[in-house]
Amino acid sequence: MKTKRAFTLIEVLISITLLSLVLMALYRSVDILRASNKNLFEHLQKSSIEIESARVLYKDILMSDGNISIENKRDKLFSRVTIFNTQNSLHGLYCAKVVWVVYKENNTLLRVEGGEYNFPLKYGERVEIDVISKNVEQFNLFLNKKKTKLLAIIKFPTSTQSFMVQNVPKVRPKRKLINPTDIGKKKVEPYVPPLI
Repeated sequence: MKTKRAFTLIEVLISITLLSLVLMALYRSVDILRASNKNLFEHLQKSSIEIESARVLYKDILMSDGNISIENKRDKLFSRVTIFNTQNSLHGLYCAKVVWVVYKENNTLLRVEGGEYNFPLKYGERVEIDVISKNVEQFNLFLNKKKTKLLAIIKFPTSTQSFMVQNVPKVRPKRKLINPTDIGKKKVEPYVPPLI
């Protein structure tokens, strides 16, 4: 007589226990992988915002008419940069005045854009304020003596962005309009605006 051999109850329980241990280890590794991907995505997102903000500052300087004022503030770690006339507008202005400043609360880097306004802002002045980043450790800009090169250093919480603008536009002198009644008195040519 032949007997059929089967698994005993103890063998089945041992195999279920081993399978559950393997599944728990796999679940834990998948959970660690998911958390790692989430952290990587957040880091890349912050990094892309920081790169984009440095690019906006670069374009503000490059598309300006060269009339730039830099004031060092608070232990020379932070600068206030005023770009009086730039064509790089995030809010649809033809020519904008842009101020980059680090606000004291949480060292928040701000970009203030508008038409004609004074800084600090007064009641009724219309500007757009963009929050670039919080907890900025350093925001400095340096012009050389000839005012042809500009170095920018922005130290964010996660990275440092720096760049140099080689050919800072030179401030163009404003042309003086001449009164037509003065033309006969002096040897001056009348100002003729250029054709566009």
